[in-house]
Amino acid sequence: MHVMEEILAHSKQVAGRCAAVRVLRAGRVLTRLYDDALRPTGLTITQLSLMNFIASFHPESISAIGRLLDIDRTTLSRNLSLLQKDGLVFLGRPGADRKREVLLTTRGLEKLEEAFPKWEAVQARVEAMFEPGEFELLKKALARIREP
Repeated sequence: MHVMEEILAHSKQVAGRCAAVRVLRAGRVLTRLYDDALRPTGLTITQLSLMNFIASFHPESISAIGRLLDIDRTTLSRNLSLLQKDGLVFLGRPGADRKREVLLTTRGLEKLEEAFPKWEAVQARVEAMFEPGEFELLKKALARIREP
């Protein structure tokens, strides 16, 4: 019975202290909020964030996107393929250095414009969940996790 008590004690520690568990749970809740708000546009928050990154930073390659967004190549390729299929992104041919240019199409830019007010509304709802100054502190705290 002692082993079971020890396992239960460890389980309670994981449930109560684990940063990853808490961030994953909060991430699922936030993803649902954003996806629900964006549903009329046909985009998910994952797609919107990827398209926004492409529009903002004009990355030189798929690999650069993966590095900067911390997305593994398989997941990124799958997400880009879906956006390409919907006519929202253009994936260039691999060059001699195997880099592929990634651009938003005109339709992709229009889709971003359509989605922005819906994102803005849900973003305001999320920020309102926090006391003054807490949201900025949260952003800073989460940024530290990414630092090496």
